[in-house]
Amino acid sequence: MTEENIMPPEVLNCGISLKLSLNEWKVLYYAPTSNTLSKISEQAKLPYSTVIDIIRRLQESKISMHFVPNLGLMGLKYVFLLFPGPPFREYPLYTLRIYRLIGKQIFPGITGLYTGVLGLVPESQVSNYVKSFGMQPEFQIVGEEYKHWTPNGKLTRYDTALGEVVPDIENIDDAILTSMSPIIRHERKWIDWIDLLIVYFKMKYAYTKLSEVHSSIRRVFGIDPPSRQLMSYHYRSHVAPLWTYNSVSYELPKTSVPEKIYIFKGPHSKVITRTLVEAPFFLEGLYSEDTGLVVGQPPSYVEPIFYTVLSKVNVEMPIGILLVEKSWNFEWLTQDAVKYYKENSEHPDPSFQRIKFEEK
Repeated sequence: MTEENIMPPEVLNCGISLKLSLNEWKVLYYAPTSNTLSKISEQAKLPYSTVIDIIRRLQESKISMHFVPNLGLMGLKYVFLLFPGPPFREYPLYTLRIYRLIGKQIFPGITGLYTGVLGLVPESQVSNYVKSFGMQPEFQIVGEEYKHWTPNGKLTRYDTALGEVVPDIENIDDAILTSMSPIIRHERKWIDWIDLLIVYFKMKYAYTKLSEVHSSIRRVFGIDPPSRQLMSYHYRSHVAPLWTYNSVSYELPKTSVPEKIYIFKGPHSKVITRTLVEAPFFLEGLYSEDTGLVVGQPPSYVEPIFYTVLSKVNVEMPIGILLVEKSWNFEWLTQDAVKYYKENSEHPDPSFQRIKFEEK
């Protein structure tokens, strides 16, 4: 969990790092495997009140924890599409994030400016989601799995001397071997509108109380919430079994460490994607059997991890590394989409609602 520093302090103590107190690290380390704050308190051996204070302090530093559901059981898939040129003026329902990207020129006469689109799409609507753009993407990933970095990653450790989260290159071979395991597919379960909304709010913050979900449903989605007793039943019986782990999100100053997207192709794409997100600053990865993508903010002292893994895993990088100039986040569920799902027990077509977009 912690080790003494084996990297030069002048490299790590450069102001571009994730600095944490020991107790903050303990809370984050146990958060991925704790579905309640009480469990963090128990595992970290810290008073419950201390955990609450630390969570509040971390949130003020824009470090947050998010419920990660089993998307296969929910019948959802993350989809990433890459188009040449600047962002569009509108996007289909289920779009989560838009990226303005710069990379190498791969087509004569077309500049290396790209638009990346990330959606969280019902599996039955994936084909319609792609078609709704009206043009074929240059690259796409329909993800079988989406993996986030967590503090207990095999290539992550906490340096007690520096009070910083640092990469651990010693475990690369073990991380690669573990990442070769097959993708596990799950048969979809029935998810009703109450389950869907509880998951929605838990994905925003893992420890959102059901009372807070209850009060937010009318405010956010404009519908009457179910009774608290019914919500509690749905959480215990339907939502809790969907939980896989909690992710931890944070970001470094983008002016100092720009965000990058790494795109992979080939039968070992899942291996390199899974391996990289075991290391700090490689924040999230999306992959299928033969395509992969990692979003990261690696400072220079972390880049040897990337190149070491790349030297050991045979993958193609057809577009190379893309620099994120800017990104915009959107809500993948809207009032109208939730009302449609509640009334029809199925997700609407992506063209049901378009998101107007203007670069600012």
